[in-house]
Amino acid sequence: MSNNYHNYIHQIDTDKAWDKLQARLQEENLIADSRKGHSIFKSQTFKWAIAAVLALCLTTAVIKFFIPEQHKAPLLSMRNMDINNTLVKTLEDGSTVYLAGSSSLFYPARFANDSREVVMQGNALFDIAKNSAKPFRIETKKIIVEVLGTAFNVKSDTKGNFELAVLRGKVKVTKKSNGEYAYVVAGEQATIVDNHWQKTHRIDNNLLISFTRKMKFKDEPLDKIVQVINLYSQRKVSLKGETIKNHKLNVMFYNNDVESMTNIISLALHLKREVTRDSIFISQP
Repeated sequence: MSNNYHNYIHQIDTDKAWDKLQARLQEENLIADSRKGHSIFKSQTFKWAIAAVLALCLTTAVIKFFIPEQHKAPLLSMRNMDINNTLVKTLEDGSTVYLAGSSSLFYPARFANDSREVVMQGNALFDIAKNSAKPFRIETKKIIVEVLGTAFNVKSDTKGNFELAVLRGKVKVTKKSNGEYAYVVAGEQATIVDNHWQKTHRIDNNLLISFTRKMKFKDEPLDKIVQVINLYSQRKVSLKGETIKNHKLNVMFYNNDVESMTNIISLALHLKREVTRDSIFISQP
């Protein structure tokens, strides 16, 4: 595990970068020596293009520094810069992540055959789909969290401070430095105090509400959004027809009940909504 966790981006000196690149290209005879005549590569437009490429490369480098070295497969990034909303993402295994403001998650498009591994920093609520053959592993700066199927809140910052509260199930937390581990069960909270585990038998009863009060979905398929709604709704929402399941939607919900949320979805996607006593059906008109 690399200790190179960085959450900053250096300022780019475009002129210096340009001069260095131009000199290298001239040495390799890829462009004409500017001292011998005018070169189109000296234009301001080209400089900004180079700066954009350098910025992209630097951002990629920062992400590589942030992600542990053993993660060789490409990881997708999810960042929530809005401190007032929870960004909700359902992973390909059916697990749901509620990402609080100023938090980041890195995850694969598809999990490996024998494990499910993600990297996070900040504050997130995880509702993990149960799969005994593929444990779910969350890597933070100093702690590894391992579960099979449960719901819990994880807080981990760049300084290595760590806090975990379990709402459902059982979670194993392990220190990377010495392998020391502890089990945390539903109703317990664990923190690191003076480099030692400290557990309490009291968690915030409003923890779940704090994450679901203001939910934001970004380019999420409709069936994934409905899956999240059904986790907390007593009235089940069902989609009729395969074609509408992959409709993607950007939407925010604020303290809405299931009827309000499905009404917003139907209006946004021009879909039909049928309401019964126990269910709500959404279909093509």
